[in-house]
Amino acid sequence: MQEQIKIAKVWHIENNELTCKNKKVVLSTYNDVEIATLKEERYYDVQEFLIKDKNNEYWKLGIAPIRLNMFIGSIDSYLSEPSVVEKYREDITEAYKKLDLKAFWKKKINENRYFNKCELEYINRYFPEIYEQARESRRTFEENRDREQEQKRQEQEQKEQEKIKAVNDRFKKALKEMKYKIFIGEMISVEDFEFYKDDKCSGRTIQNNILYLAKLYGIKIPLATQGFINNRLKSYNFKTRDCFYKITDENKRCSTKMGIYLEQIYQKIQEEYKESFKRKMKLVPEKSMER
Repeated sequence: MQEQIKIAKVWHIENNELTCKNKKVVLSTYNDVEIATLKEERYYDVQEFLIKDKNNEYWKLGIAPIRLNMFIGSIDSYLSEPSVVEKYREDITEAYKKLDLKAFWKKKINENRYFNKCELEYINRYFPEIYEQARESRRTFEENRDREQEQKRQEQEQKEQEKIKAVNDRFKKALKEMKYKIFIGEMISVEDFEFYKDDKCSGRTIQNNILYLAKLYGIKIPLATQGFINNRLKSYNFKTRDCFYKITDENKRCSTKMGIYLEQIYQKIQEEYKESFKRKMKLVPEKSMER
């Protein structure tokens, strides 16, 4: 199939705007049909079949994809069976011969489908009687699309909020249980808390549970001691100061200062529970106390 290149005006969308520029157009003929594509798209897997109007200007309407490589070269030079290549060529060219743009666009209008700016300009020039309908179809499509996107956004946001709530509920429960174990003198496991600082997934935080308590009560622990708690301490009893920790080849000793700061946490929790008990006692009616 012989090809030639010419400079021609081509209507197309560029940077989301309709424009008409002189461009190199690759032309060839098959089955008495002129096949026109942009030279700059010559090596794309799929090209756009350019539509030529009565003024010999070409339109990249975005409605006629074509695999140009199936038309170039000898029919025996393709990986596909010759019959497959020949059928593709025949189907494309016959479809082009029968192409009824007005009927095609009226069907799109009936289905409230999207019209790009290039299509609208072509319709405005050559089928003005359906131009407003095409514009309305585009508006309807965009409204439906925006509505669906907003619904999806809300659904996604709801899922994120449910996830955040579930994680924070587990965190609050674990924090409450940990404080109670410290108050009654049970051994607690040293592990990480997972929680969200705000209502957005970007606020996800992972923090050592003992270091969380220290920060909560404003207790400043030296970095070296924080490192021991975070990396080596496995469990701790705040009442008896019994603990289990990981022994490494570099260091087999326990932190000598850790107990000072964990004692402060222990006292803070004792005070917290005592204050809570006092508040509850004030809420009990005097007659109930007498009973």
